[in-house]
Amino acid sequence: MYLLYVANNILLFVAGLGILQAILLCSLLYFHPKSDRSVNLFLGLYVISLSLPMLMPLIQHLFYWQGTTFVDPILSLVGPSLYLYVKGFKEIITWKKAWPHYLFFLANVLGDIWFYYAVASKYDSSSIFPAEAINHPILISTVLIRVVQLLIYYFLSRRSLASYQKSIKHIFSETTQINLNWMKWLINGYLFLVLFMLFIFIFILSYPEYFTLLSLAHSAVFTPYIYIVTYKGIFQPSLWQFHQNIDKKQVEKNMQQAEEIENLGTGLQRKASLKAGLDKTKLESLLVRVISLVENEKIYQEPELTLQQLADKLNVPAYQVSLTLNEGMKRTFYDLINGYRVNEAKKLLTDSKNKNFTILSVGFEAGFNSKTAFNTVFKKLTGLTPTEYRDRNTKTIDYN
Repeated sequence: MYLLYVANNILLFVAGLGILQAILLCSLLYFHPKSDRSVNLFLGLYVISLSLPMLMPLIQHLFYWQGTTFVDPILSLVGPSLYLYVKGFKEIITWKKAWPHYLFFLANVLGDIWFYYAVASKYDSSSIFPAEAINHPILISTVLIRVVQLLIYYFLSRRSLASYQKSIKHIFSETTQINLNWMKWLINGYLFLVLFMLFIFIFILSYPEYFTLLSLAHSAVFTPYIYIVTYKGIFQPSLWQFHQNIDKKQVEKNMQQAEEIENLGTGLQRKASLKAGLDKTKLESLLVRVISLVENEKIYQEPELTLQQLADKLNVPAYQVSLTLNEGMKRTFYDLINGYRVNEAKKLLTDSKNKNFTILSVGFEAGFNSKTAFNTVFKKLTGLTPTEYRDRNTKTIDYN
C-alpha cells in the first residue's frame, strides 16, 4: 500500500513537469541557433506529442478519469511527426504535404469525444479509472487501431531514411559528414516505445489495479528518450545546413529523380533513358563528355562538388547525367567522383616528390574535405588506410 502511495506521488510529480518539459524542449529545438527550423518543427511536434500524454495521471488525479479522454488522441500525432521529420531531410515539407498525415488525429479526436459521451460519461466521475471502462471493446479497438497507425509510420520512416541514404549518393560527392546513425536510433527507439506502450496496455487490461505503477514505468522510459532526442536533434545538421548555398527546390527535384533511378531495374533504366532523350548514341556521347570533363579538368578535386554542378558544366539536365552514369557505368555520382579521388590519392602517396606530404594534405589535394572522409572512402575502395597503402608501396620509412 505504501509502495503504491509513493509511486502515485512520484507519478504526479513527473506528470506535473510534463507540460513544462514539453514546452522547454520544443523551444530549444526550434529556437536554438544551430537548429534547422524547417526540419526541427516536426521533431518538436514529435517531442511534445510524446510528452503531453504523461499529463494523463495528473489530469486523472486533479479532475476525473474521463478527462484523460481528451489527452489520449495526442499520441496519434507521434507517427506522422516522426515521418515528416525524416522526410524533411531530403525535401521541403509544406503544409500541403503535411496536413493529410494529421487527418487520423482529427478522426481520433472525434472518436474519443464520441467515446466520452457514449461510454465514459455513464460511469461515476472519480480519479480512479474503472476496470470496466479500460476493458470496454471500443477503448481496446481504439488503442489497437492507434498501434497499427504508429507501426505504419515506423515502416514509412524507415523506408524514407533508406531512400535518403541511397539518393544522396546520386547527387553529392561528399556524404561522410551526413551521419544518419542517430536517425536510425531515433526510429528504432520509436518502435521500442510503441511496443512498450502496447505491453503496458495489455498489462493494464489484466491488472487495472496497478494502473499507477504502470503509468510511472511509462514515464520512466519515455522521459530519457525525449531528452536524448532533443539534445541530438539540436546538434544534428540537416542536408540544407551542410550545403547552405544550394537551391533547395533543385536539390529536392534531383533527390526525387535519384529515387526514381534507384528504384528502376536495368531494363526500366534503359526505358527511362530513352524517355529522357538519351538513345544509345547520345548516352555514349554524354558519358565520354562526363569522363573527359572529370579527368581533364580534375573537377573531382572540388570537395563540395555536386551532380548539379557537373550537369551545369556540361549544360545538360542533372537527371540525364545521373541516368548516364547508372546506365553506362553502373555507378552513382558519388562512386564516380570518389573513385577518381582515391586514384589521385594513390598517385600522390606513392610519388617520391610528395614524401614530406602529410596524409591530410594528400587527402585535401585529392579532393577530400576531411581526414575522416579520406580514410573512410580510401579504405572502403582499397581495403587499406592511406597510411597503410603508402607504407606498402614505398620504401620510405617515415613520411610524417
